[in-house]
Amino acid sequence: MTTLTAAQALSSTSGPAALSGRSEYEAALRRLREASQAYYGDGDSAMDDAAYDRLRLALLAWETENPSEVAPGSPTTLVADGAAPAGDVAHTTRLLSLDNVFDAEGLVAWGASVERRLGRAPAGGFTVEPKIDGAAVAARYRGGRLVRIVTRGDGSQGEDISHVIGQIDGLPEQLAGEVTVEVRGEVAFTQEQFEAANTVRVAHGAPVFANPRNGTAGTLRAKDRPYRLRMTFWAYGAVELEGVPFLPAGATHTDALAAVAAAGVRTTAAAGAGLHIVDDLAGAQQRVDAIAAMRAELPVGIDGVVIKLNDTAEQEAIGSGTRFPYWAIAVKLPAVERQTVLEDGVGGRPHRRPGPDRGARPGRDRRLHRHPGHPAQPRRHPPPRPPHRRHGDGVQGR
Repeated sequence: MTTLTAAQALSSTSGPAALSGRSEYEAALRRLREASQAYYGDGDSAMDDAAYDRLRLALLAWETENPSEVAPGSPTTLVADGAAPAGDVAHTTRLLSLDNVFDAEGLVAWGASVERRLGRAPAGGFTVEPKIDGAAVAARYRGGRLVRIVTRGDGSQGEDISHVIGQIDGLPEQLAGEVTVEVRGEVAFTQEQFEAANTVRVAHGAPVFANPRNGTAGTLRAKDRPYRLRMTFWAYGAVELEGVPFLPAGATHTDALAAVAAAGVRTTAAAGAGLHIVDDLAGAQQRVDAIAAMRAELPVGIDGVVIKLNDTAEQEAIGSGTRFPYWAIAVKLPAVERQTVLEDGVGGRPHRRPGPDRGARPGRDRRLHRHPGHPAQPRRHPPPRPPHRRHGDGVQGR
């Protein structure tokens, strides 16, 4: 839904100059692909969220103004910007990303697009929930037993990461009932788990994780570590698996998450900011502001707030595109700085969690950590380098 001009896309914040021709467009494409590949390939990118978003907006603006010159396979047209490892496990239904807006004006514009597609104002209200800064996965339960976990991948296929079954709080290996369903959500380190993970890594002589988001991405794909790290899951949706009914006809988004929670799986309603139903987008904006205000104190990192139509019939009427559903939107939030202390594995000396230097060792430097997933300056040694960015997601993604 982003149709800003290049100048508008970049006018409110510092960043690359508006793209003025084909050569600049192609150079920007290369930069975005490289950043996406680093982020989705190994969970580690030298480009922070804000810079990535500005670059992507500039590309979108140029492509909007020059539709006949859009490069085939442009990352702006693909789930996960076309860079996530696709894997070989087919998704039950497509696991899409979310479109983004960055302010109240963008939220109003999204609301107008919803009304155009629906032909009227939504009658079922909107839900507002935190956008967990983690990695999107689909978890499949058969007869109440967790049998497979799959990454989002390219939206159609993902990687089998079932080796992490048993490592994820909120995603039990066995449910109370014999439920068959696919639960979708985000896996992330809580702040407490992140610090514990880095303590374990120090004890094993491994470099500390730069930030929770990068640590989660690496941990989900790791198969040969001599230690296991705890993570946490928050569900944001569910789909029927193999035709087995899970929800009654007419169930809303909040009904679905309530059923998932009743089955024993943690949902975004338990993420600290809660899951709220509002009548209109004015109420949604109030919740966005409230969540932004409490964000630094939440137990897990969030990088935005997700707003959805609550009525699933209205969701189906509006539909989805190739990358994201038209009935949901993510309001992105700026990075928040948080400084935490870990214990040095030698002598118990405190040290600051490092920023983007992957080989940084505890006790040798002192840095501020931008939470979630964005290390920030200032820091003493070594000289500053660009911060890492977050990323990842399902219908709750970048």
